[in-house]
Amino acid sequence: MERMSIEKETVRIDYTAEGIPESVKNFRPTVFRDGDNYCVILGTDKETGVFSCGNSIEEALAEWDRAYQDKKKK
Repeated sequence: MERMSIEKETVRIDYTAEGIPESVKNFRPTVFRDGDNYCVILGTDKETGVFSCGNSIEEALAEWDRAYQDKKKK
């Protein structure tokens, strides 16, 4: 299990903004740039945490919410 290093690529997010999924507001996962994509992670790595990417911040947050909901069901 390799821990991700994302310090220099972190993107600031207003977690109180309208349209932010409730799970994102509650858990405040880290958002960072990976090339042309935005990625969102909660946890130390992709395998054990909740992780997603998208072409925009909004898409990445929506995908993260879906990944969180899927993981919650398991």
